[in-house]
Amino acid sequence: METLKLVCLQWLSQERAKYVWQDFYCSSWDEIIGRVYLLKAHQAIEESHLYAEALADFEQALLLLAKDGVERRYYCHALADTALVQCFLGQYAAALAPIDQALALAGPRDRDPLLDNRCAILVLTGAFADALALLQARLEQSPQESDLRFTLATCLLHLERYDEAVAAYEQARDSSSYDERGLQAARRRQQPDWIKL
Repeated sequence: METLKLVCLQWLSQERAKYVWQDFYCSSWDEIIGRVYLLKAHQAIEESHLYAEALADFEQALLLLAKDGVERRYYCHALADTALVQCFLGQYAAALAPIDQALALAGPRDRDPLLDNRCAILVLTGAFADALALLQARLEQSPQESDLRFTLATCLLHLERYDEAVAAYEQARDSSSYDERGLQAARRRQQPDWIKL
């Protein structure tokens, strides 16, 4: 999980290199090489925060993982993480298309984190009403999910619903440690400096 502008985002395509090589003899070359591009993209992100380089690697992975004979979940995960990289590059509106494509392909195990990421992306794009409706629906299903509650608090902060934002930030903070700047701004009943976040 990572935080960007006070919303929580979850990477889906991360895996350890040994798992890629364990599948070397039972998977297609396209799948193996596509997964290597995913590894390379995550290395660029984790070691140097090179999001533009990571985006190029995700795009290469998508070309390979879209082919026949590749497990759909790898393509789905690559789409999802392409959306996150676009967010870190400030391309919030562009991130909606790959996250929606990933949701259309997702299996049951991946739907929840993809929906959570979609909530965050909606907040980042400024679609606060849509984000709020989806966040509330997700929290009805998973009321203990602190990352969702943190993103909800940020959505409420954008909507200037400060008392609700304070309550949501405090609930999220009780179960995990998060950036306190949103809570501090909500308590002051003002918007934080979104540019510096």
